[in-house]
Amino acid sequence: ISQLRTEFKNRFGDFRAYKEEFRLFVAPFDIDVSEVPTWFQMEAIELQCSEELKAKFSSCSLFNFYKNVIVPSGQFPSLIDNALQVVSMFGSTYRCEQLFSKMKFSKSQLRSQLTDNHLNDILFLSSSVLKPDLDSLCSDRRHIVSNVPIKCKE
Repeated sequence: ISQLRTEFKNRFGDFRAYKEEFRLFVAPFDIDVSEVPTWFQMEAIELQCSEELKAKFSSCSLFNFYKNVIVPSGQFPSLIDNALQVVSMFGSTYRCEQLFSKMKFSKSQLRSQLTDNHLNDILFLSSSVLKPDLDSLCSDRRHIVSNVPIKCKE
């Protein structure tokens, strides 16, 4: 358990530095305007005075509130920048964790002879969203058929 706690502290220690940004993102209507950074105070006052935005905030999910209400309005550029920063943190963390898992799977004890270049290529291919057209690739090649009979063990 102590190793688990240490690992959590190492992985999530940086998030403590972003405590205020997370709070602004999650609860923009509940923050005390005098405690927020000066770059956000005017937007916070304007946001908290809007009964319409408060109603929309409570009626939809947090992600949909930003995506469908705040971003299209363009009224709160500092709030939008903060939201984009917070949301992108978790997306990029997820992608990194996903790549490390793929790398661990690819470079197992059975495949310990992989060079860094091969591992890089494997990770590039496994994280790509492109799907190869194998039929097209194979149709352009000449196939060589062997005339040597295959012997089966009896």
